Amino acid sequence: MARTDPPVFFVSYARADIEHPPYRKNLESFVRDLSAMVAGGLGMPLAGLSFMDVNIQAGEMWSDEIRDALMRCRVGLALYTPNYFARRWCGKEFQVLLDRSRPEPGGTGIVPVRWTKYVADPPQCAARLQYDDGALPREYASRGMRQLVALQDQEPKPYQLALEALSDRIIEEYKAARLTALENLDLDAVQSAWEVSTAANPRSHTEGNISKTCFVFISRSGWDWVPYQGTPAAIGALAQKITGELGLRYEEIPCDAALPQKLREANDHHVPTVLFGDPGSLLAEPYAQPLRHYDSQYLLNCAALIPWEPGVKDTIETDPRWIHLKTKVCRQKIEAPPPYHEWRSIFSREDLDLKTRTLIEQVRSRLIKRLASDPNKAAAWKAEDAALSESAAALGITTASLSHLESPSR
Repeated sequence: MARTDPPVFFVSYARADIEHPPYRKNLESFVRDLSAMVAGGLGMPLAGLSFMDVNIQAGEMWSDEIRDALMRCRVGLALYTPNYFARRWCGKEFQVLLDRSRPEPGGTGIVPVRWTKYVADPPQCAARLQYDDGALPREYASRGMRQLVALQDQEPKPYQLALEALSDRIIEEYKAARLTALENLDLDAVQSAWEVSTAANPRSHTEGNISKTCFVFISRSGWDWVPYQGTPAAIGALAQKITGELGLRYEEIPCDAALPQKLREANDHHVPTVLFGDPGSLLAEPYAQPLRHYDSQYLLNCAALIPWEPGVKDTIETDPRWIHLKTKVCRQKIEAPPPYHEWRSIFSREDLDLKTRTLIEQVRSRLIKRLASDPNKAAAWKAEDAALSESAAALGITTASLSHLESPSR
């Protein structure tokens, strides 16, 4: 008989984290084992005790089943990963759970899980929820839950201890009933918790240095601009996917009158920033003006990309949009192109994806070297960023030599 009661816990996770088949198996195994342990602790049948949808793809609409489970679940289980904090859909699910929560000294109704080793500096709304406590084994903090699942045959004890601790927290939250059920829910109207957190902090774009990337979408459609068909189609979803796969935090800087100042501030604080320009939108003054201001700035943290449709590749020199861009908008930077600017080299989604990833890593490398050229800043940054060695190594830079590196050439 089908279960009609709300699920005890709803699993909120980033779909990008299960694209690799073994990772998908790890997640399914974890949820299955955790559900069995919670069912035993509550004396409930296992069927329908937890809810996790593994079929929805990035950018798809939620089904009625997902919406109902999110409205009525007794506990929210949020799997913290870089991908999770880079996905608008995950932020929407998290916001619904926050909106339903009646926080008390003992908890909030939301149980966060360090799913991967690196959590990449969670947004404040997520960071304030305890996801590393004394009840969890030390291997959980050093490896992440996914690794404990993968190694359970070789090292069963840490996995079982972590399962028990998480099961106890879910049971406690279930009994406390800290999530209020909703009668209805318009998911389209829900703002992502990550965007809410960013909007509440006017200095957010200056925080995180190379552990994040900021994006500016210079287009009439903004985040929803679709330069090429594919998955994900929207430029914002593509940017979020890339940052998640690179293990970085994602943030959007609005394309408005404050953009030049925010770009300077992001540069001063060593935050990589990528500007995407829509050739059609740049014909209109409201969108051309921010990029025109940027043309007069020299910022080491910025990259810029203009995606063109494939059909204009052979005729771009006579395309009115290109002529307008190089004569009326970004004349200086097109006449003397600085590094990390792709004005007329992107004619497919594959080009856009590859060049965006490449430029982000190149800008991050440049910023590491710039920081390292100043011994005082390098020392302070090493103390602030525990992941400096691994970030630098991933970019081909030996941390031991940071203080001797020269600043990048101009």
